[in-house]
Amino acid sequence: MKSAILFPLRLLLFWLLFFAVFRVWFVAWFYKEWPGEAPYTTWLSLWHALPLDISMAAYLMVIPVLIWFAGVIAGPSRQYYFSRAIRTVNLVLIGIMVLVCGANVFIYEEWHTLLNNRALAYLGTPRALLDSMSLLFQVISVGLYLSFLWLMWRVYRLVAGLTEYATQTSRSTLAIFPVHAGLLFLAIRGGLGVIPINESAVYFSSNLFTNHAATNPAWNLFHSLIETRSTENHFHVTDPKTAGDLVNCSLLQRCRPDADSIPGPRLSTAQPPNIVFLVLESHTAQVVEALGGEAGICPNLDRLAREGVLFENIYSSGYRTDQGLVSILAGFPAQPDQSIVLLSDKAEKLNSIPKILHQKGYSTAFFYGGELTFANIGVWLTTQHFEKIWSEKDFTRREKTQRWGVDDRYLLQHAAKEIGKLKAPFFATALTLSLHPPFDIPNADTKKLRTDREKFLYSARFADEAIGEFFKTASEQEWYRNTVFVLVADHGSSNPNGIGLDNPVSRRIPLIFFGEPLPAELHGARISEIGNHHDIPATLLGMMGMDAPDMPWSRDLLKNKGESTGSQGFAYYTNESGLGWVMGQGKDFYAFGNGAWHRWEGQQDSVSHLQARAYLQVLYDDFLSK
Repeated sequence: MKSAILFPLRLLLFWLLFFAVFRVWFVAWFYKEWPGEAPYTTWLSLWHALPLDISMAAYLMVIPVLIWFAGVIAGPSRQYYFSRAIRTVNLVLIGIMVLVCGANVFIYEEWHTLLNNRALAYLGTPRALLDSMSLLFQVISVGLYLSFLWLMWRVYRLVAGLTEYATQTSRSTLAIFPVHAGLLFLAIRGGLGVIPINESAVYFSSNLFTNHAATNPAWNLFHSLIETRSTENHFHVTDPKTAGDLVNCSLLQRCRPDADSIPGPRLSTAQPPNIVFLVLESHTAQVVEALGGEAGICPNLDRLAREGVLFENIYSSGYRTDQGLVSILAGFPAQPDQSIVLLSDKAEKLNSIPKILHQKGYSTAFFYGGELTFANIGVWLTTQHFEKIWSEKDFTRREKTQRWGVDDRYLLQHAAKEIGKLKAPFFATALTLSLHPPFDIPNADTKKLRTDREKFLYSARFADEAIGEFFKTASEQEWYRNTVFVLVADHGSSNPNGIGLDNPVSRRIPLIFFGEPLPAELHGARISEIGNHHDIPATLLGMMGMDAPDMPWSRDLLKNKGESTGSQGFAYYTNESGLGWVMGQGKDFYAFGNGAWHRWEGQQDSVSHLQARAYLQVLYDDFLSK
């Protein structure tokens, strides 16, 4: 029994030491990347790296542990052969890990990104890979590899030992197998939390290099291989020039001279305004009366819509929170089969509202009541220059009233109070979660809420009440009068009527600008332009007199309103099954499976259908190029 406990513990210790050795090399090698203000914090990556290191170590331990227990079943007379098998497997794994961790240093030197699936593309052309390296570099690389392989094998023999089985290892030891299996599963998953572990678990600094140092390179590589389904554009419909003209000229109208454009209204404030985003989980237009939704569900949103600016025809391009955040803050539409936020090397290249405003001297903060490991958003938020980030761990156990974390009432009240402590001007974002399955609202009478529809509507009321309380608390503070609030859903919902995510009704969402700095003509205004929530950056920054650089997919919905162009705008939405397209003439959905268009409303022509597919083609090319 003793050997059954000591063997996996020694193996775990070895792999943690292994990763620590390569992390020390990585940090020391890139000493010029250390943060100037507090360079010592880079070494804290050795501690913060443990969650992913343990997860990766658990993956590597699975086969050796299974072989060990197989040897127990075989009996003492055959355990010699199983010991040899364990050593052979570990030697192979050590060889692979030395290659991965060593290559990570050289890849980072070249790309300033961790080793990922894109780097592996070079293995498809080994001749080109060798041609790109000098003979001296090839020799040094081979020498370093063999040296580290020898060193790590010596460390393995010292730490893990060469006696896998005790002299008397009986079959009764098999009783501990379920315990080992459970512990390995928990270590791989990262614990009992709702969300499996990802890079967000080790991101602890506002300095990108420090976070990269804390990220296990092997775990990052395998994660990118799993998440990246394709490096080819399978949504090609026409030649790149034709597609580019259809999108950039016809749809985005970027071929027209700037002199012909009419700027939209500007915020009426003598000093830089504060900006506060409330990103509302699943707040579909179906529950907002001002948008033709069910009456009496969201009276606070209806009031804000009457007093502020209501954009009546806005659609979410994606249907998940990770897609919505990137669209809302960075102006980048969702992709059908990918989520850019899960691919850190791509996502961190995006420009965004917090990045732009931070460069203008704004303080930045983000509030969320759930786990930042959700969809890897913690990583992305850090790279987008959010200086302060609140999550589930910053709240008390009493405040975690829902399965996903902190309910909207606690979260928004906390945000309203903490926002006032930020140095003005500031940009703050709060992401809610109460309107999310399983809709476990605090103090809800579950006996009366039997159907998903009833639970959804009850949760929507609760979330709306929390919004009302937020504005009551905020209005009593000094910063309120110089603040513009943007309220928008992260995505739509099939609920409360179960209409399906192909249906454009499920993807229509509320977008409200509210606050005293809005120009007089916009108070109580209703904007009918069709658009997406990835149009928010250009629209908001345009009102602030700023451009939206490197956000080509974001349109200013208030620009050129003095013209008679006949255009009513357009909206794009997608999921794994197809592409939705909304224009003034109709709303259609293109199914990838059979290549057929489904007509939901009105009647689009063949030109509109070509524009829609060209839009996705160009968007996906942009995604792949990042």
